[in-house]
Amino acid sequence: MPVVSGACDESPAAQCRAVHEVESSRRIGRFLRCSWRRSPMTHRTTPSPCPAAGDRTGSDVTSPASSGTKHPAVPHSETITAALSLHWDLGNAEVTPLMGGMNSATWHVKCHGDEWAAKAVPDGPPAEQFRYGLELASRVEETGIPCGAPVRSKDGRRTVGIVGHELALLRWVPGRELNDRNEGDMALMGVTLARAHQALGTEPVTEDQAWSRFDLLAGIEDTAVLHARPWIRPAVERVVTRLRRLRPETLTWGPVHGDPAPEHFRLDPDTGLCGLIDWGASSPWARMYDLATVVMDAGGPDAARPLIRAYLEHGALPPDEVGQALLPLLDFRYAINTLFYAGRILRDDLTGVADRAGNEERLEQARRWLVR
Repeated sequence: MPVVSGACDESPAAQCRAVHEVESSRRIGRFLRCSWRRSPMTHRTTPSPCPAAGDRTGSDVTSPASSGTKHPAVPHSETITAALSLHWDLGNAEVTPLMGGMNSATWHVKCHGDEWAAKAVPDGPPAEQFRYGLELASRVEETGIPCGAPVRSKDGRRTVGIVGHELALLRWVPGRELNDRNEGDMALMGVTLARAHQALGTEPVTEDQAWSRFDLLAGIEDTAVLHARPWIRPAVERVVTRLRRLRPETLTWGPVHGDPAPEHFRLDPDTGLCGLIDWGASSPWARMYDLATVVMDAGGPDAARPLIRAYLEHGALPPDEVGQALLPLLDFRYAINTLFYAGRILRDDLTGVADRAGNEERLEQARRWLVR
């Protein structure tokens, strides 16, 4: 399946299912990040009001970090073809649009027997996030982990400007998605994530900076989501209390992938290399956020034991930190899902699900974890 930063061949039905799953995870990530804006500190963030997650699919959508700002229309394939020729010397490239992303558009590119992915993101905050993720992907790929890093243009840039967008040409990462129900694949996820974290290093964080990333109640503009079900506000308040006791500033912080879901790991059967693609959700965060995210996707701590064990064996985090923080961070992830899917239910947003039961099912999954 061609994706933003890599691909494997799958049936159209599998491609559609995977895109829906990826888009849901991306929306949750953007819902979480929409309460942030860049501060003068390098890759630091400060809180700002966070709107409830709205309809954000397609190319001409309202930015989750703004109020009513419309993004420019997606560039035509002919525009992408011309840009590839001008900036990357890929003359007469075959450019095929892929299924739409969140505030972005992607194309499969073939030329002279080689293939890439091209991705265009609207100018402004989306492009800033995009460039940061490309920088991280490049750093990690230099250590031997395929990441779908950008191919620099003729004049050495990772991105070029085209009609209100930033465009990047990304290396193709072949292989299959890892299976979060297979012990060997889960161990490989843990190893790959640990290696990526170690490649990215750590960054200091103050107590205020750390807490502002975890304060679920501080920036919710539409408080109706807290009352969509009687259990939601008490559950979220309990999560906030647990996080306060955890003292997030004591965790290990640094650049993270932001969405290390199983579909973003790629195992190349020919080389045996495992890649980690799609760095569009990257930001400075506690490493435990990444680990909790992949553990949640793998079915929870018990099901994900091979993954956790492999991660710890590679030394990206001390065992005591994982033991102390994993459950509070899983609470945090499920609380985010709660607010996100409660908002979808209130708006009757059926994007990516077959019917209303899809949103209800995901909200119920979060409830079962939080009300335990």
